[in-house]
Amino acid sequence: MSEPMRILVVEDEALILMQIEMMLEEAGYRVVGTAMTATEAIALVHETRPELVLIDLRLGDDSSGVDVAHAVRAIGGITAAFMTANARALSDDLEGATAVIAKPFTGAVLEESLAYLEDCVRRPPPAELVPTGMRLAPALLKTFAQMRA
Repeated sequence: MSEPMRILVVEDEALILMQIEMMLEEAGYRVVGTAMTATEAIALVHETRPELVLIDLRLGDDSSGVDVAHAVRAIGGITAAFMTANARALSDDLEGATAVIAKPFTGAVLEESLAYLEDCVRRPPPAELVPTGMRLAPALLKTFAQMRA
């Protein structure tokens, strides 16, 4: 059996952060860290080297999840996905992130989305059907279509 996927959670609301962390751990994922600001998140990305970073769009200290997604992209080899109620605030390319999961979400939606993202990270291309409540970056969809061809 493979090791659980390593995930960093970036969320500025403590109760939501704890809930997401608990849901991830119960689903068998390994939470390698949590952060409430962009600065904390970027430092933890360098320190923990997660496979996936789940990022809220608006963070503490008036920082932005977009800054975290750009930093993750610059580092390379790590997947970034937004979890936000403000998905419409993102550009069409999702600001460099792989996906966006719309809040609020149920535990089932989160589990389906994470299973899909795990396939994106570890076994690309994933199934063609994107889970309900999730949107993928157009560049990633194009890459997966080319892989399937």
